[in-house]
Amino acid sequence: KAFAGEVKHWITMNEIRCFTQLAYGYGTKAPGRTESAAVVNQTFHHALLCHGHGVRAVREFGGAGAVVGLTDNLDVCIPVTETPADIAAAKAWFLQMNAHVLGAMHAGRYPAEYLERVGPDAPDVRPGDFDLISLPTDHLGLNIYTGTYVRAGKNGAAFQALPPPVNYPRADSPWLRLVPQSIYWATRFAAECYGHQALYITENGCGYNDEPVVDGEVLDLHRRDFLRNHLREAHRAIADGVPLKGYFLWSFIDNYEWEDGYQRRFGIVHCDYATQLRTPKLSARYYADVMRTRTIL
Repeated sequence: KAFAGEVKHWITMNEIRCFTQLAYGYGTKAPGRTESAAVVNQTFHHALLCHGHGVRAVREFGGAGAVVGLTDNLDVCIPVTETPADIAAAKAWFLQMNAHVLGAMHAGRYPAEYLERVGPDAPDVRPGDFDLISLPTDHLGLNIYTGTYVRAGKNGAAFQALPPPVNYPRADSPWLRLVPQSIYWATRFAAECYGHQALYITENGCGYNDEPVVDGEVLDLHRRDFLRNHLREAHRAIADGVPLKGYFLWSFIDNYEWEDGYQRRFGIVHCDYATQLRTPKLSARYYADVMRTRTIL
């Protein structure tokens, strides 16, 4: 109600996995608890209900022209080879890994495969829950950072997910393996599996610990390379008919990262936390040129 006259683009929730599975299952994010699978699955369900209430609120009070959707840090995979067998395997992995969030939202129920897999740890679903959870949305936001390589399974298995070798390239975040193709396959599978007509990359970026300012510059060539390679894959997705409508780089400025604090820098602008002096990094100059020319330079 307060912002209806000024805000027309709404995201109900951001990164459900972070405040459910990572917060209550792995305990790596606040509140840092390690609960049972049943409790974790229930936190997912409650988050989906909150999303539904958010959609309802925007429809009722957002005013003319208001649009709303969820932003998800979904599980992303990349077929090892772009062959029919590996692509089919990757899609099967994608559907299984995202069944409890995107799959549930778009099916209007928890998929049978998911319920069979979790068994007695399935969420408690009350009458009317999925009437809220499955309310139609206008767009889907995807926070894309990395991905898992998948190939066709052996001995009748639908797929095989491959563990990355120890020396696979990554940013300073241990989980952030550098997989530019993740943007292409995440958006393509989201469109093919769930029928979205408007997708946005709401976050994409990389974090590094040691990025000193030297002679007034931060030469973050690793971030420039990350950005260029991911933009090329986004461009490829659009060329292949994926309804990718926008891209947002994470992030504009170094900030306080929820789990990493001030240790890890994701910004294209360096912030001296002691003096608050801001220095655009090489990646910022590069991205400014890309935006100005509308070209992947």
